[in-house]
Amino acid sequence: MVRRLRRASLCALSLYLSFVMFSSAGDTNASQPMNLFVDIASNRLADEVDLSKKKRLDLAGVPVVLGGKRQDGAAPSIAAGVAGTFDFDLGSNVSMKTSGLVSRIHTDNGTGILSSGKIGGDVALKYQEGGSGLLLKPSVYASMQRDVLDHMDYALESKLWQAIGANFDLTATVGQSWRVSEMLYTDNRQAGNGRLGVNIDLFDGSNLELAYGFNTTDGPLASHFRFSQGPTMIAHLKLAPGWSLDGSYSMTAVTRGYDDNHADARRHDLNHRLNVKSDWSIASTTGAEWHISAGYDFEQTITDAPVQNPANHVASVNFGLNF
Repeated sequence: MVRRLRRASLCALSLYLSFVMFSSAGDTNASQPMNLFVDIASNRLADEVDLSKKKRLDLAGVPVVLGGKRQDGAAPSIAAGVAGTFDFDLGSNVSMKTSGLVSRIHTDNGTGILSSGKIGGDVALKYQEGGSGLLLKPSVYASMQRDVLDHMDYALESKLWQAIGANFDLTATVGQSWRVSEMLYTDNRQAGNGRLGVNIDLFDGSNLELAYGFNTTDGPLASHFRFSQGPTMIAHLKLAPGWSLDGSYSMTAVTRGYDDNHADARRHDLNHRLNVKSDWSIASTTGAEWHISAGYDFEQTITDAPVQNPANHVASVNFGLNF
């Protein structure tokens, strides 16, 4: 009885969060607070309707966002529903933003039509005064398979930011989420994350961000356990008119379970990732209609697993000419 009451209460809360107010699905427009959406995922259907990007249609006064994407090796599907957001100004530096989603997906797997659905939403409460602010965001989503409740997703996110002087911003985020399966106990999950970062304004719109974060996931089985943590550095430098350099580096230490029969059995990985990209619009200094970009990506994972992963190096140079 208690479980049924909990499920009914959560579904009612999902409906409430979904229908408070809606706006565009993937297309923000304050003058249209509610939009229906249709997304087609199929090579053939996407080619026939020629949808390279989302389009807005007006059907009898009802805004509809129509989109499509091509996919290889996957069954064709179509998703339709209504989604959106709405902002409330509560005064005294307090605001609230509600978001909701009601969707249904039909997939043709060759033997029949499979149906699934999702309903839910979130409420973001924000307090901001000057360079300080606090955000709290609870959310509830229900997922269904063949019109039967499959699982519930709950989450609570929080964010705190504080300006320190004219060139420094300190940001801290913490979040916790839960997945409760109504079908399989082993599908239950709980996850947490946190991040502390400082953003430094440099010269001419350049900035540097330094952060340290963690993520953790756990479930009923020992193999579900995963904990990762590490620092990140992100830089955006405007070196000259039309020339910018972007780079990021992260080092992530990962501890994960891999043996359900031995809960203390752990495997450890250390991941290094470096990304550098340079972008130069030659027209800004020479008048020539050329645009050059170059990039380099490096990733290596050191693990105590029996098989080691090789380091990956990817470099590219692109030239563009305006006609």
